[in-house]
Amino acid sequence: MFLSQEELKSVIYEYQLDEIVEDDNTIVEMAIQAAIEEVKSYLCSRYDVNKTFSAEQNKRNPLVLEITKDVTLWQIIRLSNVDIIYEKVKDRYDRAIEWLDKVARGLISPTLPVVQDGKGDDISPIKYGSMPQQRYDW
Repeated sequence: MFLSQEELKSVIYEYQLDEIVEDDNTIVEMAIQAAIEEVKSYLCSRYDVNKTFSAEQNKRNPLVLEITKDVTLWQIIRLSNVDIIYEKVKDRYDRAIEWLDKVARGLISPTLPVVQDGKGDDISPIKYGSMPQQRYDW
């Protein structure tokens, strides 16, 4: 799995997480899956998200991992009272989405595996080419 509940300790204290989800780990797992899907939706047009999110341990992209943690925390924090770390989490979520948006628009290029066609060639977001040459004899 790309992200585990144990790894969320770097973005939220365990007692806060337990208090918000009331010790229901299924809520955390659903939030992780929703966050992964949200991050994938920004990256899928240019990068191979299956390779990116199937990576484990040290093979994961550290920035994508942290972005996914921030989006996961945003999914979880919706259950809490407004006064519990809301502004801090909202700020981190907004920055994560801003970064993902820049990646999706091609302004930032993270070190992720790019999407490839069936022949193993990289698929470029820029399409180029021409029509087949035509010969008109009059």
